[in-house]
Amino acid sequence: MEIFRYSGPTFSPYDDDRTHAPVPTDDGPWAAPVADGPLDATVPLPGSKSLTNRELVLSALADSPSTLRAPLRSRDTRLMVEALRALGTVIEEVPGDGGFGPDLRITPAELAGGITIECGLAGTVMRFLPPVAALALGPVSFDGDPSARRRPMSGTIEALRALGVDVNDDGRRTLPFSLYGTGEVPGGEIAIDASASSQFVSGLLLAAPRFAQGLRLRHTGQKLPSMPHIEMTIRTLAERGVAVESQEPGLWIVPASPIAGRDLRIEPDLSNAAPFLAAALVAGGRVQVPGWPAETTQV
Repeated sequence: MEIFRYSGPTFSPYDDDRTHAPVPTDDGPWAAPVADGPLDATVPLPGSKSLTNRELVLSALADSPSTLRAPLRSRDTRLMVEALRALGTVIEEVPGDGGFGPDLRITPAELAGGITIECGLAGTVMRFLPPVAALALGPVSFDGDPSARRRPMSGTIEALRALGVDVNDDGRRTLPFSLYGTGEVPGGEIAIDASASSQFVSGLLLAAPRFAQGLRLRHTGQKLPSMPHIEMTIRTLAERGVAVESQEPGLWIVPASPIAGRDLRIEPDLSNAAPFLAAALVAGGRVQVPGWPAETTQV
């Protein structure tokens, strides 16, 4: 079997104008490897992107420093780190021991505006950080890649307005937009339609412990997508001492509460294990993935 490497321009999975197709490299097609016998391998996996970016946000809002071990290093996580640094959070690289580069030491600091946050295509950046930026003092602008400007942001924008935050989006309900943080968010009870993305809910839940009155959030739309990702958010909050109450489907209650700093290892991205585990099924033998959690909220 011959597999062609993709050597064309970078494209976005959200870009409706895709015209590129895989083309062979100058070296010609690449022959897929064939196992000589049963496999016997240990395959460490990089950390989960979803968990890395959630833990970065919570570490920035915590009441003490945190250390994230084996965080994923990707464009989305780099954009999150750069944005939090721009808001004032101190994020340092420290030697890691997992073979995936440095660990991260995060020291919370007073959040300040006067910046523009580049979101790229990262939904976690564009939807998790506006509620955080509302806690800063001063204006914060958000923008991203051209195709990111077609992604829905109404859930986040309308939620912030309901919480009393001044948001200017020129009526687009998409990127780019700006908000003016006053250093605090009153919190209270709001309702949003999060049918377009569960990230609208997760972004509000992550910042809600820092709201003066916490948050009582109700989803008013149709079936909510990606509930496991909301459950992941709730679990990461619980592990930092914040108990999110859900009295009924589509309702979340977050108390105003300190967020604890943590020293933790990011779970490996379990979806990346699939091809390696499948290889063992096809070729025989065994493939081990170190750090596999006994239970997880990953999907």
